[in-house]
Amino acid sequence: MAQTWIPSLRKRLMLGALDLFARMTRPRGDARPPNASIQRILVIELWNIGDVVLAMPFLAQLRVLFPKAKVTMLAQPHARTILAGTGLVDDFVETELGWSESAVRHNPLAYNWRELARVRRELKRRQLDVAFSSRMHVREHVVLALSGARRRVAFSLGDGHRVLTDAVPIGDPNRHKVDEWLELSRPFGGPVSVDSPRLNVSDAERRWATAFLAVHGASTETRIVGIHPGASVPAKRWPMERFAEVAATVARTPDAKVLAFVAPDGHGEQVGQVPEVIRAKVNLRELIALVACCDVLVCNDSGPMHIAGALDVPTVSVFGSGIQRWFSPLGDGHRVLTAERGATESDTGADSVTPFNVASVSTSQVLDAVTEVLGAMKVYPNTRSPAPQI
Repeated sequence: MAQTWIPSLRKRLMLGALDLFARMTRPRGDARPPNASIQRILVIELWNIGDVVLAMPFLAQLRVLFPKAKVTMLAQPHARTILAGTGLVDDFVETELGWSESAVRHNPLAYNWRELARVRRELKRRQLDVAFSSRMHVREHVVLALSGARRRVAFSLGDGHRVLTDAVPIGDPNRHKVDEWLELSRPFGGPVSVDSPRLNVSDAERRWATAFLAVHGASTETRIVGIHPGASVPAKRWPMERFAEVAATVARTPDAKVLAFVAPDGHGEQVGQVPEVIRAKVNLRELIALVACCDVLVCNDSGPMHIAGALDVPTVSVFGSGIQRWFSPLGDGHRVLTAERGATESDTGADSVTPFNVASVSTSQVLDAVTEVLGAMKVYPNTRSPAPQI
């Protein structure tokens, strides 16, 4: 993934000031603990739902490389909810620093320094051996310095790597986010072979999801086509009326039901109100349980897309051009739709980035991709009957 900051003069000055601060707070005596003595690890992932999911393969690596270590994640509150039951993280330090807001992103004076001080205290008392961050920005280097970890591992940013004990070269800027995380394991002998981690859905959650669908007329013989029209960045959202068109078409198909997810703020209600559609306005754990019941999820480049990938549920996702090479979902069988290239199967090979031109993807492209996914299944999760023709 490319660096997440733009090196204008103004931003270079601001980032230089942050780097100076980080160097001033660098712990003294940087003796690097050997691998065998590492007991306390920090992973920093301060961003969105999808970012937490894409960190899972790296977290699984840590369990193999350091089987006796306690892993702490510094993250927003949703990380604890998403990773519940996976066994990938032992401890969470929850924070919301607001760094995704444009007014804060490149302005250190607007940072929540009181919250950063609280985070520093929380991390210091854990006496961390190693801290990792994959985000290519000096902000995260500051957090690494504040952590007090004896080894601090992140990508080198030229003059911005002085707080690091292990500066990893950036290398290929086009690699997937998962591969980016895995690069950080190289100073410790990784990556190693490990089973692909999956999100956990408890038996109780599965029973609840099955009952929810049954109440709305979906049996075990019904194909469930999930639709989630949201995304954290509004520019990533395919037009709502097209999601509604897809829902209406699939809803008229025998043996198929549409499960439309509505966000807590009401985003997606237009799809949820389509006749014969099952409307689901649920919390995050309930969303995970329901997505696990889907035969395919139609969505944007979003957190639910990544949740589906981590549940082995194929997706039909609408991406901004070129972005899929960094953020395509985990697993196989996905259909990624972009303006230039149409449907590709987990394609990460776009050569240029013209992000967020999602409106150029047609409704027919999405419907064709849904049919392809359902038809490609050899054994369907919910039934053995033939795939419905949409």
